[in-house]
Amino acid sequence: MIARIWARLGMRGRLLFAAILPALLMVTVLEIVFLKQYKNNNERAFIERGKAIVQQMSTAAEYALFSGSVDTIERLAASVRESNADIVAVSVLDAAGKRVAVAGTQTHESLALADTLQIGGDGDLVLIQGAIRQQAVPLDAELWALESAAVLKAQPISGYVLVELSRVRLKERYREMLHITLSVLLAGFLLASWISARIADDVLARLEAARLDLARQKEIAETLARTDALTGLVNRRAFDAALEQEIRRAQRYDEPLSLLMTDIDYFKSVNDRFGHHVGDQVLIDFARTLTAAVRDVDTVGRWGGEEFVILMPGTALEEAAIVAERMRLAVAGAPTRTQGGTCGYTASFGVTAYGEANSTADTLMASADAALYRAKNGGRNRIEKG
Repeated sequence: MIARIWARLGMRGRLLFAAILPALLMVTVLEIVFLKQYKNNNERAFIERGKAIVQQMSTAAEYALFSGSVDTIERLAASVRESNADIVAVSVLDAAGKRVAVAGTQTHESLALADTLQIGGDGDLVLIQGAIRQQAVPLDAELWALESAAVLKAQPISGYVLVELSRVRLKERYREMLHITLSVLLAGFLLASWISARIADDVLARLEAARLDLARQKEIAETLARTDALTGLVNRRAFDAALEQEIRRAQRYDEPLSLLMTDIDYFKSVNDRFGHHVGDQVLIDFARTLTAAVRDVDTVGRWGGEEFVILMPGTALEEAAIVAERMRLAVAGAPTRTQGGTCGYTASFGVTAYGEANSTADTLMASADAALYRAKNGGRNRIEKG
């Protein structure tokens, strides 16, 4: 019977069939591979985004949890939940696993309390839980592989962040892609061989688009992992990496390198008098003032709480002290606006430079911290050199 059908097709039909069949098979194989890769990559990116959200929230909530500011924790949780439509709920727990704040509709209990990221859930829900440490939390899985990971893991745990994510939109996107794939296959079956070749090109283009989209998502996740959520400055982990790099550069090329450490004076009284929402705005304005006073090659980071650090490559100690004085005056002359008026504040600065006595990141930071301590004890709103 197959032979009779083949004979009835004629030469034109046979040529058309011979042209369409390879193209159709190629398109079918490409679509199957594409769907599998698309699903796996999107699932992987989905989990990685969830990890980044947990780790970013852990860093952002550390100071608020330490200070007992439930309002700030609730605002952070609500902000994180609203930032991503896939998030069902964000919970912050204390060290004993008791919930301090919840944003969204909680559907599951917490995962096992552990010092590493925990991933669980079932069906359409994924649960990711991470520890809140009293110092900087590694925001990138690769950091755990470094020699410093053991030190970071040893920091005390003050609480946990639990994020519940929904796979509903992820499955919807996959179903949409499945429908598109079936349409492409139908078109490839009905059209001639030259259109089938175009379909194959379209599939390859989609693969490239998916790869670029995943690359963009990874870049965004990496940026979030290196950025302080409130001020937009580099966080402690990112600043540590920049400091190590600049120290190696200073050693190799015998160039000057200065480090500034600054702290807002009486910041607790700002929170007590005006509230934490004004305190947060003071931190944002303070970060902007510091950033406006430095060069593009300098690095401004939030070290923790109201403490900030500025790394100035190619700058000697005296030059850095001049910059610090300019910053001090700018801070004193730029009060934060509030609904009832303004909130003025000042800052103290400790300035140090790379040298024989300060040739490592630890000694540089210790020298800057000691200078800042002298500035605080000396009356605040002043600069001390280390």
